[in-house]
Amino acid sequence: MTYEEMERTMQFMLENQARFDARMQRIEENLDRIAVQHAALENVVMKLAQSHVELVESHRQLAASHQQLADAERRLDEKLEGFIAFVEKYLSSRNGGEPSH
Repeated sequence: MTYEEMERTMQFMLENQARFDARMQRIEENLDRIAVQHAALENVVMKLAQSHVELVESHRQLAASHQQLADAERRLDEKLEGFIAFVEKYLSSRNGGEPSH
């Protein structure tokens, strides 16, 4: 190998090394950016998970309140039916046994 060939080979290797170093630098920068984005995404996912837990608890409370309301409505209906029957019986007894309309 002549001196010129060796010099060209060395120049080629140095240029390849420089391109490799530049690509590595870009890869490292991209990796750093991805790490930052990953951390931000992880934060969003954690907040979303917490919101979901809160929503589930809120839904449970709402379902329990709805059940209490339905139970109260049922008791009210029973009392109202009893009261209506009482009033009808009372009015019937005052009208000589005839239902009033």
